[in-house]
Amino acid sequence: MKLNKLTRRSLVTEEDIEYNYRLGIPVEVYCLYTESTVAFGKIASFTSRHICISKTYFNRNHFVFIGQRIMNESKSSLV
Repeated sequence: MKLNKLTRRSLVTEEDIEYNYRLGIPVEVYCLYTESTVAFGKIASFTSRHICISKTYFNRNHFVFIGQRIMNESKSSLV
C-alpha cells in the first residue's frame, strides 16, 4: 500500500503542487527517515525549496508530498 501510494500519488512536478494549492486539496507530508506521516493539510504557500502546510515549512528535498496529480489528456481518455 505504501509503495503504491508513493509511486502513484506523490507530487513530483511544480504543476502538481500548483494544482493542489490552487484547488485547496489537502496534502500528506511523509517522512522517509521515520517512515511516517508528519503533517496533513492544505498547502498555504510554496517555493522551489519549501512547502508550507499547517504553519510548518517542509524542505522539498527531505519529504514526500502525497496528493492529487494532474490528469493528462492521454490518461483521462483511457478511462
